Amino acid sequence: EALDNFAKAFVTSGSKFLAGNKLTIADYKVLPFLFGLSLPFVQKKSGVKLAPRLAQYVQDIMPLMKSSGILTSNGGWSVKEFVESKTDFPDFVGTSLVVGEGLASSGVQTGAAKKGETAAKVYAMPASANSVAAIVCAMDAGIGGMEFCNLMEGAHLKPEYLAKNAFHQIPLYEDSEGYCVAESTAILRHIATNYAPSLYPSTPQGKAMVDWAMDLMSGTIYDVLAVKVFYPVFEFAAPPADQAAENAACLDLLAKYEQAFLSNGKKFVAGNSISIAEYKAVPLLYACLQPSVEKKTGFKMPARFVKYVEDARKEMMNAAFMENAGGYSIKEYAASKA
Repeated sequence: EALDNFAKAFVTSGSKFLAGNKLTIADYKVLPFLFGLSLPFVQKKSGVKLAPRLAQYVQDIMPLMKSSGILTSNGGWSVKEFVESKTDFPDFVGTSLVVGEGLASSGVQTGAAKKGETAAKVYAMPASANSVAAIVCAMDAGIGGMEFCNLMEGAHLKPEYLAKNAFHQIPLYEDSEGYCVAESTAILRHIATNYAPSLYPSTPQGKAMVDWAMDLMSGTIYDVLAVKVFYPVFEFAAPPADQAAENAACLDLLAKYEQAFLSNGKKFVAGNSISIAEYKAVPLLYACLQPSVEKKTGFKMPARFVKYVEDARKEMMNAAFMENAGGYSIKEYAASKA
């Protein structure tokens, strides 16, 4: 399903690359994974086969990336060499599954963002910390606000929503001209780049540091902080088998985050001013700070992060959205689970 949706969102019959006819970092990110799936050995062992259009994408793009040879030959450690060394892995028995079928009706929309935007919508639920990141940033930038998308009633599965986001997830940003982008960090970058440049450092190194912090919060840290700590309290996920172990793992990750991004007297990730890194991190951390989370999990937020959240929220004009959203804010929702 994931690759089918990916193809429907980004792959067309007429465009060679994911962003049209220009090679981008999106292709560099995607190619190694699709290349692995395109290998006959992988198909033989997994029973998964790339749809013809995605297989063609791999064939088309490999010669255009000067360094793509590292995927096939690298002293025994390339993707191809490493995978094909796993000869003891049993062959798949059964009917192979073709993945990545379906094509986007049109290419990825490109061009300048709408100037003077004031009516953008962030489809979301206010108890979703990932969504709050995009909602509050849009509100602070003065370009729009939340459009309630009730997952409990299946609003994200309706045809009109799937036409905007085939992955049926929140948050989803839609500007007043119909341009859509999903994933909270992508939305944050879009808003900062086009409407709130002070939230994204001007130097390449500064941008990279903010991106690194956001990617950690979206992946490695999110997988523990959210999924294993406050999600079970919010009833978004099942409780872990060993809560104390997950709490310890979370504290370890936060200590490393502090060392990487908040040490040497730094108030925020980018220095003394907030950036989109704070819009990404703070809603997640704020959710873990709720009394019901500590009561039910025993997780206690380190003092440095209590201060970090407090300082960042003071800089966000619409931080109160985390506290009051008609009974469905992070704070209100957490309190309902006490």
